[in-house]
Amino acid sequence: MFVASGASADFIGWTSSTRAVTGGFLVNVFAATNASTDVILNVSGGSVGLPTAGFITTNSTGGFRQGTGALSVFAPSGSQNWTTLDSFLTVGGGFNTTTNAWLGNSATQGDPPWNVTYLDTDINENVTVSGFNTQSNASGFTNRYTNNIPATAGWFIAGSSSVARNLSTLTNRAYSSSAAAAASNAGMMVAQLYVSELSLVGGRAPGKTIEWKMSATVRRLDGSTSNASFEFVIGEVPAPGALAILGLAGLTARRRRA
Repeated sequence: MFVASGASADFIGWTSSTRAVTGGFLVNVFAATNASTDVILNVSGGSVGLPTAGFITTNSTGGFRQGTGALSVFAPSGSQNWTTLDSFLTVGGGFNTTTNAWLGNSATQGDPPWNVTYLDTDINENVTVSGFNTQSNASGFTNRYTNNIPATAGWFIAGSSSVARNLSTLTNRAYSSSAAAAASNAGMMVAQLYVSELSLVGGRAPGKTIEWKMSATVRRLDGSTSNASFEFVIGEVPAPGALAILGLAGLTARRRRA
């Protein structure tokens, strides 16, 4: 009899935590799996040929807020802590059991769609850079992705991968793409989004939100992979300890198994 052990593991969706901080809110998004042995390989907005591309967007004032200097990039500089008032994208990273703080992985890389050409006002010439790694307040450069992650863009860890972490002690768990993701105790941090406002959309007038539709690929213990795409909306911060799964008309999970 064949017993599908590791092969039964899957990427099952996105789950998030929200915290009120100075100037707004910190939202952290985790890729949830149903096996602690899963390893995340990448997060992707999709590929050419897919019916629709992935996206991460916000209409919160100021977009995804970023710090100055080394913090003004989407790629972590060193290992950014989730207590940093900054927006960054990562895959995995670590967890400090003493401080209960998550860390972004320092080797995060952005896909080619992050490249942008701009007029450098210092040299008066067009320059092509990676908007993922270039400081948004660099001379002559305005990061045009502060509200929208480029269509089909993704990120990954250069030359490595990140094993699932225990999410059972994750505090302020809020919006998730499914009940399974909300209940998952294994996963990897993939993003921190610092926004000035969050408010619920659904039966009310549109407010300030984060909309997320991305795919992820995880490697199972037996070496096979699981890829799926899920979407959800992150809105009003619920009361501490409350669990909210936000379902909006037209936002449905689409799965594509490897």
